[in-house]
Amino acid sequence: MRQCLSLLLWMFSLSALAQSANTIIIEGRVTDAVTKEAVQYASVGILGSTIGTSTNADGYFTLRVPATFRSKDYSLKISCVGYDNEVIKNPDTRLEISMNQSKTMLKNVVVFDRDLSPEGIVRRAFRNVKRNYYTKPFVYQTFYRHYCKDDSVYGRLIEAAAEVYKRKGYKVQQPFPGWKDEVRVNQLRRSYDNTKVASGHVPIALYSIMAADPVAYQVKSSSSTVLSMFRQHDVSNLRTNLKGYTFTLNGITEYDGEQVYIIQYKWKRDSTLLSTGIPWRNSQEGTLYIDTKNYAIIKAEQTRISPIDTLQSFAIYKKVDNKYFLYHSMKEGRTLQMRGKFVHNHHLEFITTDIITKGFKPFKGREPGREELFSIEYDSTFWDTYNILKATPLEESIVVDLEKSMPLSLQFKDYMVAEKEKYFSGKEDEEKFNRFLESNRGIRPIYIDFWASWCGPCIGEMPSSMGLVEKYKGKIAFVYLSLDDDIDAWKKAIKKYNIDRTFMTHHFRIGSNSDAAKLFTVDKIPRYILIDKQGNYVNLDARRPSSSLIHQDLDRLLAPESEK
Repeated sequence: MRQCLSLLLWMFSLSALAQSANTIIIEGRVTDAVTKEAVQYASVGILGSTIGTSTNADGYFTLRVPATFRSKDYSLKISCVGYDNEVIKNPDTRLEISMNQSKTMLKNVVVFDRDLSPEGIVRRAFRNVKRNYYTKPFVYQTFYRHYCKDDSVYGRLIEAAAEVYKRKGYKVQQPFPGWKDEVRVNQLRRSYDNTKVASGHVPIALYSIMAADPVAYQVKSSSSTVLSMFRQHDVSNLRTNLKGYTFTLNGITEYDGEQVYIIQYKWKRDSTLLSTGIPWRNSQEGTLYIDTKNYAIIKAEQTRISPIDTLQSFAIYKKVDNKYFLYHSMKEGRTLQMRGKFVHNHHLEFITTDIITKGFKPFKGREPGREELFSIEYDSTFWDTYNILKATPLEESIVVDLEKSMPLSLQFKDYMVAEKEKYFSGKEDEEKFNRFLESNRGIRPIYIDFWASWCGPCIGEMPSSMGLVEKYKGKIAFVYLSLDDDIDAWKKAIKKYNIDRTFMTHHFRIGSNSDAAKLFTVDKIPRYILIDKQGNYVNLDARRPSSSLIHQDLDRLLAPESEK
């Protein structure tokens, strides 16, 4: 299926989402006149107005038109890169639209005004960012969608109305999202997370999808790009590492009467030696669509493939008052989960619903964490009139999978109450602890420490405990189960006493009323438990870290069976 370059004509601003009962609803599908395949992400809007939407991945769209258009003639305009525009006067409410492909000129018949190589065109495009894109402070109002599935079964959905305040506009190219940007989430709705990797999911991935914008974000130096999978949020390295890629001019196409270069690129080095000496294969390639007149990047696509994951993304820009803005970005990835032998898939989408360049109030904010998101109550009235949701309907299979246990409407209402209770009571961390025990079976012995921030003897043992962590790192898993009911006190204690060691310590706040504490009859703390590599409970009242004999117990767990 062909993807279009322009996503949306101007959409309803969030301040005008509530619509009259007499709103005209136009539904339809856009297909290629020859191939009959869907035209993806085509711009569909009222000619001469700011009202619009886009087709989805299957070419379908839903457009809400204000009732005021009933009293006058109006036309629907559909445009997409590589296609001739279609204009329909006084459209019906049900439409089947065919689009004809524009003529693409091959590179060997193109006459250039300047002698530029494909790499030179890309270099000029990045050099002209300040000229082509808005460089003053402004606010994006956006729609965010995130869903996941394990193999073919969908298990998670998040949707949000969010704002991004770009304090420097496109004047400064940032090394990662959030460096000069402010973010806030105004509305949120979520399904339950029934995926197999639920415990590892971030609460919301705004920064990840924002990073799909290569005009706004580029790593600072080419030295940061040995393995792209380790770049923060997968920020592009094209500008700082042009010499690391090969570029090919595939021709020129048209969009809305303008000529556009089609330039493909590919990473020259497709493997990197790890410290183990094993080559890590990691290919990257993509396509840039660059305006031939002003050298503005109007669409960027990228695909990255490694041995364990695949990531595809695109970003689309739209000209408003002679300056370009991000209008739509999408990121899709699949990761092979080696232990579970399944593939986890995720889909992120970011659509600009309005751009405010004047009269806005600056604000501060970062990508919210879980506790911050708990403060955003689900507002069904808002979502009932939110045009973006109607414009990009969920595929039927997603809804069917997510509603196996409960209708989505009830999940949206119940999620906040249920998740708050799990999070603040410690039940969620207790579930994570149980999964950790299961996943660790057959790998390493475990030394469990029941403690709390208010327990003096527990804190007194921590220096000795950290000594054990350093001595047995990688050989024994050290698990700290906190009986704290106060989340902040628990977090402060971990930081104050410096008892968190990345990849070596595992912290879970299970609370004072946990099933684990009841199961092991933990009536006083500190309390320690030893579990061997096979998951057997060796000692339910093990020695403290400060004991001179604890090393013998731990060494015995690590000894071969014949020596025990």
